[in-house]
Amino acid sequence: MAKSSEEMKKLVEDFIKVTNINYEDQTKKIREKSKVIDWQFHVGTNVIVSKNTNRTDRIHVNVNMRFSQQDSKLLVMKNPSFSKAIMEISEICTTCNVGHQWIKDGENIAGLAIFSHVDEQILDRVSFHNVWDNVVRVSGHVQKILHSNFSGFSAQSNTTDTTIDKSMYG
Repeated sequence: MAKSSEEMKKLVEDFIKVTNINYEDQTKKIREKSKVIDWQFHVGTNVIVSKNTNRTDRIHVNVNMRFSQQDSKLLVMKNPSFSKAIMEISEICTTCNVGHQWIKDGENIAGLAIFSHVDEQILDRVSFHNVWDNVVRVSGHVQKILHSNFSGFSAQSNTTDTTIDKSMYG
């Protein structure tokens, strides 16, 4: 039986509460800016769990990494280290079955989003936490790839906070 948007929101909030990680229901705030999002939770410092209005069949789990201006200067196509990092990041995302999207600010790369989804038909605590763990694990690998390819990469890595380090099971 299909779940309504509100049923999915209530389930997800209960699944987040189990982790004891601070979260904020940003639904009202996000609706003021966009009609594309049904509801959204900001969990820890960089995890977003949301449901888009145009997708009634799934929820999205995203980890958004933001880079400092100094780091962004390294992330240019003419830098061979960046090309290598792009290939390694694409490979890990493909292998782990998550999506990724570079976030641009004008001509600069300002960040990277790692994301996946949970279909509403299988939305239960285990499937939700498995997707969450997979997305944050890949985000940690991405940080390692960036650090190994750029000796001067100083990213204020949000992936070391409790959102990432703490397993969703305790």
